[in-house]
Amino acid sequence: MEHVLMSEDLLARKDDAGNTQTLYDHLHNTAKLAAGFENRSSATAYTAGVLHDSGKAADDFKQYLLTGNRKRGEVVHAKQGAFIIDDCAANSPSSPASLITAEVLELAIANHHGHLPDCLDACGKDIYFERLTGENKNAEQYHYQEILSHVPFLDLDIDTNFANSVAETNSLLKAIDSCGLSQRNARNSRDFFLGLYAKYIYSRLVDADRVDAANFTARQPYAPQTPNWDELTHRLENAISDFDASSEISKIRMRISEDCLAASMRDTGIFRLGVPTGGGKTLASLRFALHHAEKTGKHHIIYITPYLSITEQTVQVFRNVLGLGEDDNEVLLEHYSSVVPDKDDEKEQQRRLAAERWDKPIIVTTMVQFLETVMSAKATKLRKFHNMADSVIVFDEIQALPTNTINVFNEVVSFLSKILGSTILLCSATQPLLEQTDRNNLLLSDEPDLIDFNNDYAARLRRTNIVASSHELALDDFATEIYDKALENGNCLAVVNLKSEAKRLYQLVKELDVDHRFTLVHLSTAMCGAHRKDQLAVLKECLPKESGDPGRPVICISTQLIEAGVDISFSCVIRAMAGLDSILQAAGRCNRNGESQTPKNVYVYPIKDESGLKHLPEIQLGKNITDQLIHDYPEQDLLSEFMIEEYYRAYLIRYPKLKDSKSRNIGTMDYSIPGNEETAYDLLSFNRHRRGLYCNRTGEQYPYELAQAFQTVGDNFRVIPGGTTDVVVHYGQAKELIDQLNDEGDFASKIKTLRSLQEYTVSLFDYERKALDKSKSIIEENGDFGVLVLNEENYSQEFGFLLEAEMPLLMK
Repeated sequence: MEHVLMSEDLLARKDDAGNTQTLYDHLHNTAKLAAGFENRSSATAYTAGVLHDSGKAADDFKQYLLTGNRKRGEVVHAKQGAFIIDDCAANSPSSPASLITAEVLELAIANHHGHLPDCLDACGKDIYFERLTGENKNAEQYHYQEILSHVPFLDLDIDTNFANSVAETNSLLKAIDSCGLSQRNARNSRDFFLGLYAKYIYSRLVDADRVDAANFTARQPYAPQTPNWDELTHRLENAISDFDASSEISKIRMRISEDCLAASMRDTGIFRLGVPTGGGKTLASLRFALHHAEKTGKHHIIYITPYLSITEQTVQVFRNVLGLGEDDNEVLLEHYSSVVPDKDDEKEQQRRLAAERWDKPIIVTTMVQFLETVMSAKATKLRKFHNMADSVIVFDEIQALPTNTINVFNEVVSFLSKILGSTILLCSATQPLLEQTDRNNLLLSDEPDLIDFNNDYAARLRRTNIVASSHELALDDFATEIYDKALENGNCLAVVNLKSEAKRLYQLVKELDVDHRFTLVHLSTAMCGAHRKDQLAVLKECLPKESGDPGRPVICISTQLIEAGVDISFSCVIRAMAGLDSILQAAGRCNRNGESQTPKNVYVYPIKDESGLKHLPEIQLGKNITDQLIHDYPEQDLLSEFMIEEYYRAYLIRYPKLKDSKSRNIGTMDYSIPGNEETAYDLLSFNRHRRGLYCNRTGEQYPYELAQAFQTVGDNFRVIPGGTTDVVVHYGQAKELIDQLNDEGDFASKIKTLRSLQEYTVSLFDYERKALDKSKSIIEENGDFGVLVLNEENYSQEFGFLLEAEMPLLMK
């Protein structure tokens, strides 16, 4: 008797216990999950979900699943859903929306296990969509006709779902056209938005597919986490009510916080929070975010900082004011860990899942994580992209945004706000004019500033004067100036541009301090996190803790890592000439809490022979611009709004009088692809270069809507160029922790040890890693986790990482 096919005969997966999930259940579960993550684009997400694994509707796949007689991935099952979309589009009325819908769905479905491809290759020859749909669908490996014959048993309603998806794309195109794109850049922005939309649908499909697989394995349904904004705002308000508001500065901070509370009632948009240094920006922005999330029904608050040190500090502040324990990870997710072991411990799996998904109410992460996620083409990284929708996303210290990423950043946050309904808040004491670049592609709200510029906050919070010199100093003269100012003021912070300068200055000041009058502290990114924390603890112990406390004499020599987010206050600060933004951030470490009612001087000197800046062109440019502005406007206060605006206008646009430096141009903010004439911006927008190559080769215009080179950008985009390797250094408890890791023990305790070891790592550039490998200065201490350890001689207790090992004083 012939067997009649039933929907339960078609299978999607099998677990280790032999339990099976039907294909019908997996397709419909995935579709419902993808559609339900957010309200917008639910039909398109549903269509992607209901078709993504339709290639499993073949007897060949079922036999592979039940018998295991084929290698994983050998049975092709992702492309067939894209074939179905292609057939459906061919039989539907042709329109730009129909073409875009088909291309977005084909990209998502065919690639949901790996990464998004380049739609058009570097030669302008290989078109992904032609390669996909031009394949022989009837080839034996696809079993396409068999799959089509089984489709009716899966209840996919393909034509209706595709039509609903096209209707959503029409709405998307109208939304893009009406969101205020710059006329001179509209085509690029439109295509950039479409590329991000493809990533968004891809993200929803990938996440839904993985969630349903996890639910099947765990035998439990998906339970989305609903943030309790009311409870969290209540906790924050209680904490704020307990703050001491008796001092003048605390009163101003409270007024700023109240302004942010009032602004939280605004509609979704892109806003700026310009708060003078010491104005309580972190808590004021959190207050805005929590109340705004409650008012507008946002799903998440994502708080993004430029540096790991600020991230850690921010997390601690948030946990304190919201009453969250150190192990309370259901409300707040910290995502900046570089240790993600590929093991099966249950808690580790949960932590990895949270980091991949970003589904917690509050996420605190770094700009590196954010940018490398949105620029990625990989499923594992893009999985969390859709959870940036309907969120409040706060960028702290936005002036630290890498200049070469500005135009891609502007497009991403504009898309997140205008299309995906997120509110963006750009925070800084010195707001960069991101909206004034040549592309003019940051879609700020009509009234973007949360705080009225007519307030007196800057004047009332003013605690310093900038005294800038045009006279260049050699390092030994600079060291003498630091020491003299420290004698005069009781303490001094000196900030320089290069690690080599910081090291040499520390040595010179140490030679001057023959009577050991001062505690000397060196700070540099060459130090591991624990080392830097210890040095900061020494500083805080020496510096005055309250009014009337003279503290102990201390001199700190630091690179610019101390300039943002470090809550310390010196009586005197000296800064090597740099960009005005860096100078003002350094000034924020002087008289920070108003210890002196009279503003204290912050001294700025150009340093001779800074040849190392040739490797740091952004710092060199900032230094040149500031130097030129001081020359052109000798009577202007460097702290004035006029000078800050002039600086950013010169830095982001152009400054005709600037000597020995080219004017800024659009490409410098488009992220150039290394070893390539292309930029990430062009590759992710219209892709004019590759379209031109196609046209030159064929004599015809590129025939598809999407031309983005997702994979090329994803493979080459790095916020920190050149690649880095994390190595454990010999400092503090590092050796004991390595011994613990190598001892017998359960997996959970090893994970805890690995996390602790992160405090004792430094990041090496590729050229440093190669040099150390050559000198055999790095060894692998733990093969299971790939832990690399630097030789003890290559780490100084004063200076941190050394490329050349220190030789012992006595040698046998």
